[in-house]
Amino acid sequence: MSLFIFLKVLAICLVGAMSPGPSMVVVINNAIFKNRYHGIITSIGHGIGISIYAVFAVIGIGMVIKTNLILFNSIKIVSIIFLIYMGVKSIFNKEDIDFENKNIMGGTKSFFQGFAISILNPKILIWFIAIYSQFMSEKNAFLFNAYLVITAGIVDSVWYMFLTVLTTSSVSLNFVKKNHYVLNKITGYIFILIGMALFVDIYF
Repeated sequence: MSLFIFLKVLAICLVGAMSPGPSMVVVINNAIFKNRYHGIITSIGHGIGISIYAVFAVIGIGMVIKTNLILFNSIKIVSIIFLIYMGVKSIFNKEDIDFENKNIMGGTKSFFQGFAISILNPKILIWFIAIYSQFMSEKNAFLFNAYLVITAGIVDSVWYMFLTVLTTSSVSLNFVKKNHYVLNKITGYIFILIGMALFVDIYF
């Protein structure tokens, strides 16, 4: 593998990770309204979900899912339900925020949220099929395919970890302390709007 290909894959994965969407909202929401630890755990869960879709794209399962409209839309519907659930929960959440980062337990739920928001977004799979197709060949070595998968997961996790650190800085937290109830409701409505947009995408 040439240095050019190495850097090209790295850049493509970074651009994909940086694209705004429901994943970014989930990670930032957990980082701000729980704490930095939960944001990092959410990032790791999201990266693992991304890696699974990268595997599907590399070995060809992704094409089967993409061409099966019922399966594809079923994944979308589950994603819609999950997003609306997250939105309603966020809007009516009255719990205090752990600004002191004392609560570093219970990361399983945050991990699952990160994993779910990535694995329930079939558009990520389409993106991988479209982007990785230029690198796919019957002559591809196992190590190169492994690089495609591992890079996708690591770059994604690292990007969201960076966002977590950025949004939990002292300046950001001071702002959140003063406005966290309003921000909670705003993120909740964003989740619901994204879910409704996915619904419109399927049925209209």
